[in-house]
Amino acid sequence: MITVKDLNLLAPYMAKGKVLNMEVKEFGRTRNRGAVREVLLEFEDGTKLTGDLNNPNFKMTKLQGLTTIASYFVRGKYGNNQWRGNFSGLLVKDLIEFYNPKFAIDPMVGGGTSHQVFSEMGVNNLCLDLNPRWGEFDALNMELPCSSDFILWHPPYMAFEGSSMPRYSGVEWGKQKHSSDGSHITDPVEFTKWFNKIQANFYASLRKGGRMAIVMGDSRYRGKYYSMFKNMDMYGTLEQVIIKEQHNCISDSIKYSGAKFIPIQHEYLVIIRKDDNYIFPCHIVKSVNVDIRKSEKITWKTLVQATLENMGGKASVGELYEALSKHQKAKTNNNVREKIRQVLGKYSQEFERVADGVFKLRDLSSRVSSNNLVVQAL
Repeated sequence: MITVKDLNLLAPYMAKGKVLNMEVKEFGRTRNRGAVREVLLEFEDGTKLTGDLNNPNFKMTKLQGLTTIASYFVRGKYGNNQWRGNFSGLLVKDLIEFYNPKFAIDPMVGGGTSHQVFSEMGVNNLCLDLNPRWGEFDALNMELPCSSDFILWHPPYMAFEGSSMPRYSGVEWGKQKHSSDGSHITDPVEFTKWFNKIQANFYASLRKGGRMAIVMGDSRYRGKYYSMFKNMDMYGTLEQVIIKEQHNCISDSIKYSGAKFIPIQHEYLVIIRKDDNYIFPCHIVKSVNVDIRKSEKITWKTLVQATLENMGGKASVGELYEALSKHQKAKTNNNVREKIRQVLGKYSQEFERVADGVFKLRDLSSRVSSNNLVVQAL
């Protein structure tokens, strides 16, 4: 809540430019001071001022530099706000000020935001894109023409079939889609291959000590979720992960009737550093399905629970024995039937006896809160 007194305090600062965003956050009392009411003013040019409205000596100070949480409500004077997937040039500006590169490359420049920032800040640069306007650079099948000490890469995001994620060739530019355009890949496995191949090529082009800053995000559509950061391989040294808050997303204005999920309002800014010319540290992501019926490391409690649930939540000891007698763990236990009985009796908060030799999984909604549950060492 902003009061008239607050506005009077803020007036001299608000007169310095056009304010596009104002936020007030209230914090409880601390040991050394009373309650804090932090106010943030964000101006059209990207300047941010902050101060404590409860401080009798109220003064606003300028926020500068990067932190692990990046938020840019305004985009500043950079780029084309009609270009889908574009991000604030103020982020580019902060990155350049922090890392101070000698030569920067943006290999998927899109709407041209980074090119404007590079040029304004006097950074020698090369900006490319699959779009013929930027040289028709095919990152999937071409090498970067020169090395650099800084790459800013904002790839398209994985777009599930039928989703409203941005597509570029044939939509934002050109009359037909390009076979190397990742924005048209709808299969998560194929998109990951596309991403990793390009990432490896970009990383290899860096000079020793150079950095690659990758802006990436997650995708969701009709119950399916894909995380670029979780699925990506990584080449080089992970130096920093910054969470970038998204503003004015298309999904912000969509009302999802009956849908139960948390809207995506973040992106990742991942900073990777090249420390050696010959040795490339590689962190390779591999996805596998593990069948616990073939695992010796699974606990008997987990195994009985999963088997009982798979049988409809209710079964006799004999039926459980029939299902588990051929399990990998049964090969090293000569008393499987007794082991099953032991587990069913020991974990009474999980298994309920409903008849002689017959058990069911307890209903979670009827479980009473307790701090005295049986804990088994793994």
